[in-house]
Amino acid sequence: MHGVRVVVAYDGAGFAGWQRQPGQRTVQSELEAAVAALAGADVRVRGASRTDSGVHALGQLAAFDSPRAIPPYKWLRGLNGKLPPDVAVRSAEACEAGYEPRFDARAKTYRYLLHLGPARDPLLRDRAWHLGPKRARPTGGRPTRTSDWLDLDAMRGAAAELLGTHDFRAFRSAHDPREQTVRTLWRADVIAHFGGREDVLAIEVRGDAFLHNMMRIIAGTLVEVGRGRRTARDVAASLASGARADAGETAPPGGLYLVEIERRSET
Repeated sequence: MHGVRVVVAYDGAGFAGWQRQPGQRTVQSELEAAVAALAGADVRVRGASRTDSGVHALGQLAAFDSPRAIPPYKWLRGLNGKLPPDVAVRSAEACEAGYEPRFDARAKTYRYLLHLGPARDPLLRDRAWHLGPKRARPTGGRPTRTSDWLDLDAMRGAAAELLGTHDFRAFRSAHDPREQTVRTLWRADVIAHFGGREDVLAIEVRGDAFLHNMMRIIAGTLVEVGRGRRTARDVAASLASGARADAGETAPPGGLYLVEIERRSET
């Protein structure tokens, strides 16, 4: 068997998530169909991270074993020729057979996009969370700038409370069965004018691992801080209590992007 490691990007709007599910369109199943067509046999694709329905990826790490020896550049070209338009393989390289991406993930970076303004942008549908007038912070006047919609300094102060090693039990969904909920975050940035747009804000977080819905709950919590409904002290208190009710709402999936997975074997 010949091991192949790939980095995959996809628009999650048309998928029921990464993981294969009976009767559902998933990224894993689309990749496996494309790989099987080239390998001449059924092949299981192993991913480093399970993204939910509607969540996007710029740098999902995955691997598979093929009975057929095919050069990496032919895998890249061949897979992209067979995959649907909302999935693409960004790179392909040889690796050892049986390589497991989950165990090679040293750090993950997620980005959450917010669109601020009185009107929706159809081109950002399912790609950013639109915070319309009902979600603007009360400033006493008509919001015209990013800082009028959300208090960015307050959000950055609250994001700083998340840095370091903490028990993120309060920042996971009720469906996450894992007992080990301690995670380390090295970076939590609130980036104004993302992509050169004054009406787009990004929350970008880099950590060793993430619980189910953890990034979406972080985003929802920081939005509530930006609206003046929570404070940095409240965020610290939610970490201490471990109670889901003490953290903010779960942001919609369409604004979330898996940006990068850093490999241990690269260091």
